[in-house]
Amino acid sequence: MDFIVKTFKENKGFFVAVAYGVTSVSITFFNKAVLNYYGFNYSNSLTLGQMIFSLFFLVTMKAFGFISYPDFNLDLCKKLASLSFLFILMVVSGLAALAKTNVPLFSALRRLSTLIVIVGEGFLLGKVTPTDEVQSVVVMVLGALIAGLGDATFDLIGSIYILFNCFVTAGYLIYIAKKTKETQLNTFGLMFYCNILSLPATLILTFITEWEGISTFEGYSNLGFQFCFFMSSIQAFLLNYFIFLCSTMNSPLTTSITGQIKSILQTIIGLFMFGDVIITPLLSFGLIFSTLASFWYSYIKYAQTRARALASSS
Repeated sequence: MDFIVKTFKENKGFFVAVAYGVTSVSITFFNKAVLNYYGFNYSNSLTLGQMIFSLFFLVTMKAFGFISYPDFNLDLCKKLASLSFLFILMVVSGLAALAKTNVPLFSALRRLSTLIVIVGEGFLLGKVTPTDEVQSVVVMVLGALIAGLGDATFDLIGSIYILFNCFVTAGYLIYIAKKTKETQLNTFGLMFYCNILSLPATLILTFITEWEGISTFEGYSNLGFQFCFFMSSIQAFLLNYFIFLCSTMNSPLTTSITGQIKSILQTIIGLFMFGDVIITPLLSFGLIFSTLASFWYSYIKYAQTRARALASSS
């Protein structure tokens, strides 16, 4: 037992990175199982469940002193209202897109958000991204678009949802940096306010669009459905928690590469897990093309980190 504890302490950063990667992959499949495998095609209700569980864990962990963030404050609510609006659009559109597309294509097309972030940071924040990094992301996106053209189960509405989700996600990621500086809130404070401010609108949206469906759904007694819904809900919180731990215990490089590896695993597992993918030559070529670009991107981030380390040591 002492050996296990010692090993964990000495390699805490590694285990946190693994936890982030595993949670990031598994939540996609639990969401997909709830929405498609068990036929609970009510993405707003799933979003509502995730928000309620996230708030429960945030409040409980704060009460026991594991995390800290400011108490409810109306001034902070006003400052974070716009960010919360982007948050709810991001979560709702992401789950709606996943319900209508297969996992490999969903993972591939979601990489477009990285390119949008690069462009947005350039225009809004004046940040200059290295040319080779931009090139690798462009190749990733091209591969995703090729995969989309080769997807025999292509769903136009689902693809529109993904495109919208990419823009909203990029806006959220850019805007969250600005709001963090303005409010001085940590990740948990931002999670708390985004969830609590989004909850009323999500509740109303769920009631208006899905009440009839969720009130007549017959699968609530299914233990498999209960397990997947529960795991999906708690992992929405755990994913944000592990991202926070990974970014504080490890370098941004580790977090970035872990994110790329999880996308690759997600694509591979998703090809065979739900039986909703028809593998075509063009789809295979696009996914491989995009995956190789992910390795290229990870290498570039590694090289950048090495260069900064050498520069600081000299």
